[in-house]
Amino acid sequence: MSQGSCSSQIRYRCGIITNHFTSTTPLNSGRRFYKCLKPKNCSYGYFEWEDEISLNSDLVTTKVLTSSWEAIKIDRDKLKEELIAMEALHQAEAIKVIKLEEKVLKTRMMLMVSWALFVGFVAASMIK
Repeated sequence: MSQGSCSSQIRYRCGIITNHFTSTTPLNSGRRFYKCLKPKNCSYGYFEWEDEISLNSDLVTTKVLTSSWEAIKIDRDKLKEELIAMEALHQAEAIKVIKLEEKVLKTRMMLMVSWALFVGFVAASMIK
């Protein structure tokens, strides 16, 4: 079996990236396969014909995707709850800001009235 061309990569169960090859041998010409990239003396000997990949790997992939989907839905729900809490907090803070702005306006008015009275008293005392 020879390795004609390498067109894509997948990650095998052990975490090692494997390449996708096309056989050029007379017996399996054009047949595609995956094999471990490590040298034979260092690898687990992973080799698999593309057309013989078992249904188990599809089931494992489906289970992984399903659990990922469930995790995403849980995260989405948590984020929705956080958003609702943050919106409520934002609304409460907005009310506080409005009340503080009203207090500032009242304080300015009192300051202006006090200043006017002070100026009036100073002017009256200068006239006497």
